Amino acid sequence: MPGPGTVRYGGNTSCVEVRTPRGRVIIDAGTGIIPLGRLMTQPEEFGLVLTHLHWDHIQGFPFFLPNYRKGHTIHVYSGHKADVSLESVLKGQMQEPNFPVNLGGLPATLTFNEVPKGESFSVPGARISTVKLNHPNEATGVRFDVNGRRLVHLTDHEHTPEYEDSVISFCEGADLLSLDTMYTPEEYEKHVGWGHSSWLHACHIAAAARVKQLVLFHHDPNHDDEFMDRVADTARREFANTVIAREGLDLEL
Repeated sequence: MPGPGTVRYGGNTSCVEVRTPRGRVIIDAGTGIIPLGRLMTQPEEFGLVLTHLHWDHIQGFPFFLPNYRKGHTIHVYSGHKADVSLESVLKGQMQEPNFPVNLGGLPATLTFNEVPKGESFSVPGARISTVKLNHPNEATGVRFDVNGRRLVHLTDHEHTPEYEDSVISFCEGADLLSLDTMYTPEEYEKHVGWGHSSWLHACHIAAAARVKQLVLFHHDPNHDDEFMDRVADTARREFANTVIAREGLDLEL
């Protein structure tokens, strides 16, 4: 949510850049991918991993400048879903009357890869493990294990008992866990079934999985910066090493 009240924690929808010693991987193509794309001026080959295909995770893709630069090779990945293809969804948002440039006319080289949840796959720079998340139309969590460091990114996910064992096992010993924390515990009770968790859920998962650092991610657009500061203070009483995802946050493992 843009505006003066969300300068620090708001502004763009979901996009995370992961840099490994062997390359760059981008997770999700919300509007945050637009300023990132402006920095990618040299031709490169990289992976774009879409956790799922809801609008706030793909709406920046048509405005991603590397799409329009010959020499870029973009390998797009998403969790396999039988009734709709990854390529067809991205093509649909870039066809008339939605957009003036169609997917097939982009100068960059694009590949589209559907990975069943629970399987691992390789991208330039990393090998990624996946886990099924609890979200309407489904979503996929991802884990990077590189040079003895572990990064886990789980969005969008509603924590329920049937997912607890698989999620905690997937996160075990992570150096950094970035997790959907859209709601306060009080708000969650009014939104059961919506596919998102609370910061308290995240703290419990981080503690059970012996995570070193927790990042609260995927904020409710109704929560302004002051509200998020209060969430951070409260969450740190449950899990001390907690930070909140914000515009331009840079974390090194």
